[in-house]
Amino acid sequence: MNNSHAMNSEEFAVPATAGLVKLLRLSMAVLLGTILLVFSARVVGQAVNATLLGTVADSSGAVVAGAKVTIKEMRTGVSRMATTNESGNYQFSDIAPGQYEVTVERDGFKKAVRTGVDVLVNSDIRVNVTIDIGTNQETVVVSSETPILETDRADTGRKIEERQVEDLPLTFNRNFQSLLNLVPGSRQQLGVRGFERQ
Repeated sequence: MNNSHAMNSEEFAVPATAGLVKLLRLSMAVLLGTILLVFSARVVGQAVNATLLGTVADSSGAVVAGAKVTIKEMRTGVSRMATTNESGNYQFSDIAPGQYEVTVERDGFKKAVRTGVDVLVNSDIRVNVTIDIGTNQETVVVSSETPILETDRADTGRKIEERQVEDLPLTFNRNFQSLLNLVPGSRQQLGVRGFERQ
């Protein structure tokens, strides 16, 4: 009888060990998932979108609060809407790069439309709009011009067109990092991979 008792304890030892292995694997999976969640915020550091902001004022220069501002991406037709705050400011964060149309409406004022607003990756584009007293049925359309100096940010960036990429002689197997030589203020250090800003 003693032998049968020893066999029974061995039979129960194997399932207990298997249960510990499963528990260990589950706890490792939970730990790995927690680590990935904690450090995943750092992955979002790549800036692929932009911000469109501005101030709405009337012809006398007084800010207009409560104006409805609508932006529309011209290629996709995607629209977003915001309302100016008490300072007459509006802001659209995290928008995709592209060419936008900005429309401003407010009761007692003519509708103002700014077309051809180019929004580039990782940029803050300011579009200040002046609206005139009138009716909503009247529309003033202004074609946007690119600002000479961006005053909202201190960093610089460049948009490299597809034609430039195709036509330029790139060194070393057409390495895309050679395009960084086109951006003013960047240079490659000898013996170091990558670029730095001056």
